[in-house]
Amino acid sequence: MKLPRQDNYEVAFQLAKETFLGAKLEERCAKSGAVYLPAEGLVEVPFVNRRCCLHLPEVRFTWAEGGEVPLLEQILILHYLNTASGVSPTGKWITFAQVPGGEFYRPVFRQRTLDRLVRAFGDRPEKLVPAAQSLGGREVEPGEVGVTIPVFPRVAVTFVLWRGDEEIPPAGNVLFDETISEYLPPEDIVVVTGLLVSRLCRWVREEGKGT
Repeated sequence: MKLPRQDNYEVAFQLAKETFLGAKLEERCAKSGAVYLPAEGLVEVPFVNRRCCLHLPEVRFTWAEGGEVPLLEQILILHYLNTASGVSPTGKWITFAQVPGGEFYRPVFRQRTLDRLVRAFGDRPEKLVPAAQSLGGREVEPGEVGVTIPVFPRVAVTFVLWRGDEEIPPAGNVLFDETISEYLPPEDIVVVTGLLVSRLCRWVREEGKGT
């Protein structure tokens, strides 16, 4: 099964942009944890370990340190701003299987996220901690190794790994706060976690080149 995608990301962007501009910006920012700076014509949104600047009224995205934001990430940021309900995270973790509406996406979620994570780190779970720290993450308790990576002000993703042995293969899991669906639809959760795993795997490849 393939994850349904917008063949034309420009269309997805325009739809999200129109929704955002039609909303009360102060309310959207308050509910999402973004910072609205009307005098500067900016909305600042932390995204993973960077700060995104959304320039108004044209809805143009740049990174705070300079440079353009990829279109897919622009769409994710707008979806987060548009969806955010303002509910506070509870600290109670759920799996993707427990995300409302996520059933259809479970096979592609496993393929793009969990399977890749276990392949990259299953036999060396200790590498997950520095890889996550490079993205602003921190070590947490679950599993043999667990890390939590902040994505947005009110969204974080937790990756958990268990080292295998001669009888049991390595295993892993991906956890979210139970409020995740108050901030992102399931298809965006798949995309966000896939992006994180890609960056974690890239860290491993680059770290390997230096050893």
